[in-house]
Amino acid sequence: MKPQFHLPLSTYPDPSSFTIVDNAIDLARQNDADLVASIPQVRIPQVHQPFPTFIDVDTWRAQAEGYSRDSGTSLREHVTDAISETGFEVRIHGFEVREPFVYERFSEIARCHDLSIVEASELSRQLSETLLFGSGRPLVLFPATSVRSRVDTIAVGWDGSATAARALSCARIFIERATKVQVISITDDKEIDEANRALLIASLKHSGFDVEDVSIQAGGETATAAIQSAALERKADLLVAGGFGHSRLREFILGGVTRELLVKPELPVLLAH
Repeated sequence: MKPQFHLPLSTYPDPSSFTIVDNAIDLARQNDADLVASIPQVRIPQVHQPFPTFIDVDTWRAQAEGYSRDSGTSLREHVTDAISETGFEVRIHGFEVREPFVYERFSEIARCHDLSIVEASELSRQLSETLLFGSGRPLVLFPATSVRSRVDTIAVGWDGSATAARALSCARIFIERATKVQVISITDDKEIDEANRALLIASLKHSGFDVEDVSIQAGGETATAAIQSAALERKADLLVAGGFGHSRLREFILGGVTRELLVKPELPVLLAH
């Protein structure tokens, strides 16, 4: 069965970039996956003003909905242009949705696919969090740059947690095609169960992978920066990590690996919760 990748494309208030479209198409093609692009026509609910106002609400609503429609048209045209000479097919799922339920609708659609692909930024963070918590599916985050490389080497951020284990399982689509796996653990961030870690490495080796054991210390860096630096230094093409291993509230207050990856990954990242 072919993997089914989902590309949620925002049309309002900020449209998705053409770069994430190109990256998603490239990722799906390399992994022999189908790609479905979800493009919403956002509808703005009527607002009944209790008092007179200088704001022409009806004109504003029409302009906002027109912007969503025009953004969707531009994204559709770019998808068509991007695949015109490749023979690759992207199915487009158009739908209407009222603001503010766009992200929830994206999350519902994502449940019908193997994973969703999002460009990571501060603007898309709320969408990414909604997908991560609401879809029950993993998320592949891309930096806001063109990434055209095969996923041959996969870095796994391993701390022995259940979320890290789930992320590793969700990455099977990519791991089955990879040639090398790096198991990266930060030893001065939290206590690592070395016996459990050794068991994981042995299991991966038994599956036939070339496995690199990477134990590092973050030092003065954040855990996110240290993991990404280690992965990039070793030429990883994809980082696999568990999302929100702590409670969402604790991550919001204290920060954490997930929150940093949602806005500034330096390489493609697969997150699962």
